[in-house]
This record gives sequence, structure tokens and C-alpha cells, in this order.
Amino acid sequence: MTAYHFTTLAQDSGPVHGLFFRGDAAWDKGVATDSLFMWTFWFSTFWFVLLMGLMVWWVIKYRRRPGVPAPRSASHNAPLEVIWTVVPSLFLGYIFFRGFHAYIDKLVAPVDAIEIVVKGMKWNWTATYPNGAISPETTPLGASNVPVIVLPAGRAVRFKMYSDDVIHSFWIPDFRMKFDVFPNRYSSFWIQPMQAGETHWVFCAEYCGDQHSEMAAVILVVHESEYNELVARWGAAGGTPQEMGERAARKHGCFACHSIDGTRNVGPTWRNAYGNPVPLADGSTIPGDDRTVWDNYIRESILVPGAKLHAGYPNQMNSFQGIITEDEILWITAYLRSLSDHPLGAAALEAEQAAESESEGDAPANGEGANGGPN
Repeated sequence: MTAYHFTTLAQDSGPVHGLFFRGDAAWDKGVATDSLFMWTFWFSTFWFVLLMGLMVWWVIKYRRRPGVPAPRSASHNAPLEVIWTVVPSLFLGYIFFRGFHAYIDKLVAPVDAIEIVVKGMKWNWTATYPNGAISPETTPLGASNVPVIVLPAGRAVRFKMYSDDVIHSFWIPDFRMKFDVFPNRYSSFWIQPMQAGETHWVFCAEYCGDQHSEMAAVILVVHESEYNELVARWGAAGGTPQEMGERAARKHGCFACHSIDGTRNVGPTWRNAYGNPVPLADGSTIPGDDRTVWDNYIRESILVPGAKLHAGYPNQMNSFQGIITEDEILWITAYLRSLSDHPLGAAALEAEQAAESESEGDAPANGEGANGGPN
């Protein structure tokens, strides 16, 4: 257990900085959020002052005076109505598209991003690293201890998140990023820590019970070499997640219906499945090139097999609800990825694991070391 010192991102506290606080965020996409917020704030302030000023002026100018008949109000002015409809709409369109672009930038992670699985539960967070390791580090917060999530400086990190119970919300204020964490499905976003030595708070931003305010964590940014050594040392015993996924698939009898060499069986083959479009029996399609969609599709297919039937295959798979664990679902997902030649499949796994593989010879590991990933 370690007590961490928290860095302060805002170094300038002068009057100009207080008026324009953009730039405080821990990465460039957070700075873009600050910039849009301040643009919206001053845009709204300008129009509020202008319109309220005109209102006060017109109330005074056109007030009722003794002996002066009240002027007749205009019933319609088409050019004026078009202007006050179109001009604000143009500004609102600009705000929408600029905000949407910044939002999508935070959701679509680079292909070589390190994927960390975050589980929310009452009232704690756990983070599972690409080799199956879970950090044992904690730091004091009030009367309790909260987990420490170690991230490498300069590397993109994608959080794949799910909840063990109710809806939570994974909020990292310094990165201007918050996303809901749901039971029974995955959600995701990514960040890129920049400076080793920084520490950042994580909070739950969705009320989840009487200890909601205590549901916190700390992100500790370290040099990539130190990250590699730590993750290798914390490495889970039993092999890589894809190896554990293969064992879990055999344990639950998956290979009785699914082949791994591309041949047709009772169920669709797992070979080159991950990341490619899947035609469904209802005429719709599971799109490719989206890891979150695919991870949710695999999970749902295991727990509710009839929800999205692969076209051409009967609905005869039993549900594994209450039989398979969440960890086993993650391992099987990693195994499916390792069987795919799609860019999101084995190639992406190799890219995510490259840093851990480089540190294998320098750091002790429990079990198989730092290859693999629960993604």
C-alpha cells in the first residue's frame, strides 16, 4: 500500500487562466473538450448579454407614456424570422459537429492500443492487464484503500468496461472523459497518458448505492519500461488469456459445435470470425471493424444464444448463463481473436502485447509472463 502524491495539472492560477481554463486537461483530446466548452460558454454569454441588453433598452424606449397611444405591434416579419431561425441554427450545427467529432475521437482507439479490462462493482474498480494480471497496489483514501491502475506514458490505452452488478460510470476528470459501465454488456473508450509521474483520480459518476462516494481509484502513469516490469511481475499464472480461453472452450464443450479450421459444423466456425461482418437470420448484420460490437456479440451469444442467430444455423445452443464466468468469457474472446486474420484479430493482439513481450527477459513473471490479453 502506497500513499501517492497527486500532481496538479493547472499551473497558472492568474486571472486570465481563470477566465480561459482550456489546456488543463491531461491530453490533447481533453484540451479540445475544454476549448469547445469555453467556446460554448462565451458564445452563450455574448448572446445572453446582447439579447438581455436589447430587451432592457426596448422596454425603456417603448414603455407606455401618459398621453401617448400605444404603438400597434407588428404581426409578422418574414425576413427577421428567417434570420433568427437560420443564424442560431448554423451556430448550433457547428457546436454539434465539433462536439460529435471530439466525442468519436475518444471512443475509436488506435489499433495498437493496450486494452485493459475494467470491472465495476459495489463499490470498487478492478483493472485486468493484457497478460491477465491485476494490480495489487492500493492507496489510502479516507478510512479505506482504493486500487491503483498503472498505465504507461505515451501509449494509447483502451478501457473495455463492464459491471458486476448495477450501472456505474468510469470518470477520469483530468482526461475530460466519462462513460457508463453496464452489467451484461461492454462499453469502451481510450486515453493516452503523456507524462510519467502523473497521478489522476478515477470516480464513479453514476449513483450506485450507499458507498458510491467511496468508489474511487488512482491512475499512476509510469515509464513504459517500468510498466512492462510491473505487469510482467503481476502476471497471472496459468498461461496467456488466449491459452486459458482455449482451455475454457474445451471445458464447456464449445468445440463439439464450432470448428477452428474454417470447416462448417453445427455452429459457425471460429476461424477468421472475429472482426468480420456476420449475417443474421433476421436479415441484419453484425458489422465488422468494431471491437466493442464484437465483444458484446460474443458475450451475448454465449449467454443468450438465440438473441442474434447466425444466418444458416439453427437455434439449438444452450445458454451458459450461470455456468460460465465473466473471466472465462473474456478468455474465450481473446482466443477467438487469436484465430482471426482480421486486423482486429491476431494482429491487434500481437500489437497490444508487443511491449509486454519485450520485457519478458528482463522481469520475473508468475506463470507465462506477459504475453496475451483479455480482449
